[in-house]
Amino acid sequence: MAFRLLPSAPEQPWVAPAELLGRVPGEHPRLLYPRAQLEAARAELAETPALEALIRRAERLLDLQPPKEPTYDRIEDPTERRMAYTEAFREFRRYIDGGMEPLAMAFLLTGERRFGEVAARILVHVAQWDPEGISSILAPYGDEIGLSLCKCGARAYDWLYELLSESERETVRRMVLARGNQMLRRLKERHDFLAFPGESHAGRLPGYLCEHAIALAEEPDAERWLDYALRALMTVFPHWGGPDGGWAEGINYGRSYNTIFLLPFESVRRVLGVDLWQRPFFRKVRYASSFYCSSPRGEVTPFGDGETSGNGRGTAPLMGFYANRFGDPVVRWWSEVADPGGYPRSPLALIEPDRVRPEPPPEEMPPDAVFRGVGWAALHGELSRPDRETLVLFKSSPYGSTSHSHADQNTFAILKGGRALATPSGYYGPSYGMPHHARYTRQTKAHCGVLVEGEGQLDRSEDPIGKIVAFSTSKRIGYVAGDATDAYGGRLSRYLRHVVLVRPNFVVILDDLEAPESVTIQWLLHALEPMGLEERNGVGQSVQLRRGEATLTFLLETPGGFHLSQTDRFDVPYNEGNPPAYHREVADHYHFAATTRERTPRRRIAAFGWIQTPEEEASGERLRAPEGWVAVAVRMDGGTATAAVRLRPEAPAWEEAPDVGLALVRWTSETGEEDSLRIG
Repeated sequence: MAFRLLPSAPEQPWVAPAELLGRVPGEHPRLLYPRAQLEAARAELAETPALEALIRRAERLLDLQPPKEPTYDRIEDPTERRMAYTEAFREFRRYIDGGMEPLAMAFLLTGERRFGEVAARILVHVAQWDPEGISSILAPYGDEIGLSLCKCGARAYDWLYELLSESERETVRRMVLARGNQMLRRLKERHDFLAFPGESHAGRLPGYLCEHAIALAEEPDAERWLDYALRALMTVFPHWGGPDGGWAEGINYGRSYNTIFLLPFESVRRVLGVDLWQRPFFRKVRYASSFYCSSPRGEVTPFGDGETSGNGRGTAPLMGFYANRFGDPVVRWWSEVADPGGYPRSPLALIEPDRVRPEPPPEEMPPDAVFRGVGWAALHGELSRPDRETLVLFKSSPYGSTSHSHADQNTFAILKGGRALATPSGYYGPSYGMPHHARYTRQTKAHCGVLVEGEGQLDRSEDPIGKIVAFSTSKRIGYVAGDATDAYGGRLSRYLRHVVLVRPNFVVILDDLEAPESVTIQWLLHALEPMGLEERNGVGQSVQLRRGEATLTFLLETPGGFHLSQTDRFDVPYNEGNPPAYHREVADHYHFAATTRERTPRRRIAAFGWIQTPEEEASGERLRAPEGWVAVAVRMDGGTATAAVRLRPEAPAWEEAPDVGLALVRWTSETGEEDSLRIG
């Protein structure tokens, strides 16, 4: 295999771990702000909103007592034990991630012993637990408690070092040493992370190992930790992030895992002189994980676990960090729109101070983007006007439906001004894998996709069962197509979905399906408010989705028409299988299905959607077209969009759309400007 390096390619030479550890100063602290840099950092951060917020938080934690060691492993009933584990690790994070760590950081950045002494008391207490016991990351009933200690233990030891007595240092040192070796065992022995890096939780460990190696640089084991961690970070990491950015498990998991690595990567850069931010993923992820693929005003964040409870504001601090790390005023603008004034108050501003002024996207910035590595695309109406823009998200992913990804290839979501018009459905629930989550939320039926004979896609498949096969963007028209044939386990021999956005508010969804035998197809939508259905003798059937002041009308067309239905019931109730103590009332979602009236092995479905608000008028009508074709015109501010679709593959050519296999979409402005797209 031949390749060439571009002159602009960043240099990341391999340096022997022993040499890198030789750069670690002998004194503590070493992580994030080494002692030689600490006074300058304290001066720069003094009286900043971020430090003031940290101090207020630390002051509220001064009465925090050490946690009790959990006992959920003694529970015999597996469901009760799973729920107790989930409750225990969420509570434990209050003491460690949300207690000991901010207290230790407050001591680091202020030198005030009152903060450090509380953190040290907690640290010494948990350091006495058996690392191979319930808090082990190899424990059979769950690893999150151990992961919290792996995340926070080394940095707390380093930052609190001067407050610990000799005996306390030895107790904590043994704990940090044991957990470092335990992490290496898990990475090397459970699956060999360098060969099989897909285990989600194990993806945190290379960063934690780097911190352990720096904190205990004088230990012989530190070289082994750093060697394995850097080999992972400079080759297979991140498994879930494509080379062009994005995170296949979803926006929420991408945000969480990216945030986890901020402090380790900065420590590696500042102490060891290795700049992992120059990896292609990290130089690009800010545009995949926020700017294009979620709305700063978004009330949902498709796709993956947590998609219906996430929001743009939650991603704002991470985007603020990346904006400052890479000097990017446009991403800093996104962060500011999502959470005005939020980044300067964020703990992340203690790692990367806010120095970049926000600037809105320039006119020449592409309005649409595709991230083929993870199989996501985003089509935007007006990038610089998030309060009113239309955002169409599409997924067809080579990562399949495993881990925190769903069986949702070739599905879409539509937001208007951040409000969810067409959205995924269902809830994560009180714990991963409970019945509602496993049998509904993860499934195709909970997404804006299609079912074949009532059946969805393969669940928990690691195979590349989806892929982006076409993408284009122009001034007026954004387009993406995905192939999810393999996602249906042989029930389909072809499934291409084409998605078009004619800016600002006309959406066309075209499905081209073929099966080995005659089948019925269910075309699905989900919404947060009741939908309006209209049937006119099987001709010109439509459904309306509403959210706030926005209305999305879909005109649905297929040979023979549809049976339309709507329900507000999950077919797996939220509380099914949950112990009574974890029952709760959740908001209804609304579920629409257009089921084909005729069974056939080959089918095309066209959905023409236009969005209107009090400020933006849009109206659509069906045009005259030859047999086997359908045509729709939508009048919007500034012009008219038309789409002509060949619904029957055998239909003869139409003079209005010559040389078109599937569809012709055209925009004509009031001044005569034109833009067009041919499909197929």
